[in-house]
Amino acid sequence: MNWRLAWRAALVATTVALAACGGDDDEKDGGGGDPIVEGRPGLGRNESAPEGATFTLPQGLELEQPIHGYNDSDPTDCDNKYEDEAKGQGENVRLCLIFRNTTNGPITLQLPPGLIFVSRNRAVQNGMLAQRVSIEVPAGERFFQPLFLYCVNSERHGARPEESFELGPVTQYKDFQELFRLLETKTITSTNFPIVDQAMTDLSDGVGLSSSLRAQLDAL
Repeated sequence: MNWRLAWRAALVATTVALAACGGDDDEKDGGGGDPIVEGRPGLGRNESAPEGATFTLPQGLELEQPIHGYNDSDPTDCDNKYEDEAKGQGENVRLCLIFRNTTNGPITLQLPPGLIFVSRNRAVQNGMLAQRVSIEVPAGERFFQPLFLYCVNSERHGARPEESFELGPVTQYKDFQELFRLLETKTITSTNFPIVDQAMTDLSDGVGLSSSLRAQLDAL
């Protein structure tokens, strides 16, 4: 594939992902007023705190919080790590994780599918992993890692660099767990991730997976 075709494919993927997640909407406010509580907590239109199993970091590993959005065009605040060094997939929730390993040896961190990163701003998407991510954090240093996530709130806007997030729980809903099992052996790329993005959006909105979307996921 030449660079023009690659660029076109990436542009199409981004457009589809923005449509699935609601995209960046500057007219949306900062989430003031009473939270919306319909649906599952923290997913879709529900503005409550997400629910799930508690995720705990390995002993000796610290994560700086709040976590801030990742700046694709100028990753200076993420130790100049560009997109090719990122983990995960997703267009609208891109974060820069900053770890500190206080031990004398490297720590391999496993982030499970279903792990949610919770926005402090109710007008901004929460993000969720759909596949396991492995991060090796070197000993005794401050380590920066861009992490890309799927959006789970279709009516909110994406994460800007100035937005703040916190490490949240791991979702336990059966339909999400089924999706994660379907994706365990799949290779998700910057061109096919919108299929997964649509699945995550549908589940978070309480729609469920259509037969056509299941077929697309099986074909990944």
